[in-house]
Amino acid sequence: MKRLSGTALPIWFWLFVVYLFLPLFVMAAMGFRDSKFIAFPIHDWTTAWYRSVLADEEILSALWISLQAALYSTVIAVAIGLPMSFVVARTRGLLRGLMIAAIVLPAFLPVVVSAIAIRMFLGNLGLETGIAAISFGHAISSVPFVVIMLLTRLNAMSENMADAARNLGADDLIVLFRIVLPFLAPALFGAIMFCLLLSFEDFVRSFFLGGNKPTFPVLLYAKLRFGFDPGLAAISTIVLIASTALGLYAERHIRRRKLGR
Repeated sequence: MKRLSGTALPIWFWLFVVYLFLPLFVMAAMGFRDSKFIAFPIHDWTTAWYRSVLADEEILSALWISLQAALYSTVIAVAIGLPMSFVVARTRGLLRGLMIAAIVLPAFLPVVVSAIAIRMFLGNLGLETGIAAISFGHAISSVPFVVIMLLTRLNAMSENMADAARNLGADDLIVLFRIVLPFLAPALFGAIMFCLLLSFEDFVRSFFLGGNKPTFPVLLYAKLRFGFDPGLAAISTIVLIASTALGLYAERHIRRRKLGR
């Protein structure tokens, strides 16, 4: 049994890895196809599709809108989630559990239900659809992850660090900026990267809250309704590579900060 598990589990693992990543490699290969039709084999390879999508103003505009929404929503989510994590960290007992449950609830709601509720709420406030509405909606979905990531780091922080600083004459602001925030830096950086990626790829909330200028996922969906061509595979591959690079950089940076390098 031990020999069987030692052989079967690695095979099952690599089969699952292939299942996950093979469609991505196929998509990337289709971006180099010399024809408008998606099919194998690829007789001649070309980079014309990559050049065409990088010169497409509609696609570049959608990418810029997605980046703006991601930046704005990340700033809002961190500005809300950071003080909330401090409040939860100082709370004990049943109230702490209720606060955590209330904070993480938006992450468990169906995305469509959440998007419709936010659309109705913003409409009652008189806020029109567009980048502001998208940023607000994405921030709501990001706050729970910011709080949980920061709270996990805060729980690992010894109270003696802040007490020692106060005994040496530091006030609360110095303790916050010289002790607490540097200790939270790896988790805070990870939360920022996660919020950026989460907002950029969000389709449902962007679809319900967007105006006449779509984000990249919404534009991609609109183009897919008229068929899939190598140009869509090319721009999707570029976004995939950029997102993967950002995620790998964030993971490496967080690991180095935790090790104190």
